[in-house]
Amino acid sequence: MSIRNDLFKAVHLGDGNYFDNLRIDIEKSHQAIDHLSVQKVRNRKSVLANLFSYGVNALLQKFRLQEFFAVSGLKRAWFDDFHAYWADVLGGRPLTVLDYFMLLHDYRKRQQHTKELSWDTPDRHVANWQDPSELYSTFAFTRNTVLRPIVGRALWGHLKKGSSVLEYGCSLAPYYNCYRSFFSHLDCSWRLADIANFPFHYAKYRYRRDEGVSFHTISADSFKEPLGSTESYDVIVVTTVLEHLDDPVYVSDYLLSRLNTNGLFVFDYVISEGKGLDTPKALKMRSECLDLILSRVEIISGKVDSAENVGLVIGRLR
Repeated sequence: MSIRNDLFKAVHLGDGNYFDNLRIDIEKSHQAIDHLSVQKVRNRKSVLANLFSYGVNALLQKFRLQEFFAVSGLKRAWFDDFHAYWADVLGGRPLTVLDYFMLLHDYRKRQQHTKELSWDTPDRHVANWQDPSELYSTFAFTRNTVLRPIVGRALWGHLKKGSSVLEYGCSLAPYYNCYRSFFSHLDCSWRLADIANFPFHYAKYRYRRDEGVSFHTISADSFKEPLGSTESYDVIVVTTVLEHLDDPVYVSDYLLSRLNTNGLFVFDYVISEGKGLDTPKALKMRSECLDLILSRVEIISGKVDSAENVGLVIGRLR
């Protein structure tokens, strides 16, 4: 089944341009892509193929050679994919690899936050992430995925074949991308959930044809029931998320209640300043949130100290 690009063109606002000031109505653009009917394709590789790919990428990542190959254009599958999205969906003008990194810098300057934002309502919360300047996050998460395709190393040894996985607040879904690239032989089912932000729109484009993955968009009206179902999971991944939430205690309790017996809860929690897209409430509730999580799970990897940044931690439901 062929897919016509004009069926999921992004919706533009009435100003800006098509290069260094692309202004997208990302809420309406999500609505456009959510209504697609797409033929799914099985995306599974053999164990040997995955192990070989993992080994090569692990070496490149260890010696920081991913950046050299990406910037030089020697590794460009990532760029070809991004460029197809940029040109065919967002309607941007043609780019070179050099243009990409220059625009990454330009959009970063426009996105700078130096003060607290207002988070007084769910609508305001979503709007903060949908400001046109947040297109920067699509560039940034794409770069991060290219330079560090292997994430959550401690998780993959615990992931069982056929597991159901929720990546919550997923943005560009780095954990699903890692699974898709190196662990697809485990034949897991994935659900990717986030608000209608910029990198999540690109994730829907990138993975729209993948069998075994589904998407769920969290709206301002569903903050108290963000998943909209009672479905449970074997693994829930919540990384680079808790510091951005309006109520991390509620969300953590909500997600933990959706873990299957002996399920894994994968999380981190930085100490932020509560400015920009890091909410003041998430900073204030940090210790309470960590205490709640520790009361519900047994830590099997990583450590939690409320006085320090919490890196990747894996907890097993008690």
